[in-house]
Formats: sequence, structure tokens, C-alpha cells
Amino acid sequence: MKTEMMLLLMTDGRPVLRLSEVADLLSLGARTVQNKIYKKDLPFPMFKLEGSGDWVAYIPDVAAYIDAQRASALTCWNEARMR
Repeated sequence: MKTEMMLLLMTDGRPVLRLSEVADLLSLGARTVQNKIYKKDLPFPMFKLEGSGDWVAYIPDVAAYIDAQRASALTCWNEARMR
């Protein structure tokens, strides 16, 4: 929930992230993200809003991905500390 709120604040309450914002979050170029969209190789859906033609991602989907990545990293980190 904290991640979702952070993303909403980052977009001034807009419920979607633009392609360029997704690229920044993933540390990828915009063209790379666009290629991943066409290959269906992103871990969350991106879609075009009717009338705008811009690729966007729904913030809760992106936040869930970020939170899952963090949970996975935290599990690995904790396992490594126990060895």
C-alpha cells in the first residue's frame, strides 16, 4: 500500500503511469519498454487509453510488482544472513 501511495503522489493522483515514467522506474529506456510491451514481456499490463494513444500502466499493478520484487529480495537477503 505504501508503494501505491508513493506512485500516486508521484503522479499527482493520476491513476496511471506513462510509458516514460515506467521506463524510469524500471531503469530502462522508453524504447526498450515499448519493445517489451509488443513482446508481452512486462510483468504487468500496459495499455493505450482511448483517444490518447499513449501507453500507460495502472498504478496498483506496478505497485504490486515492485512490492513482490522487494519481498523476494528480502527473502533472499534473510536466507543469506542465516548461513
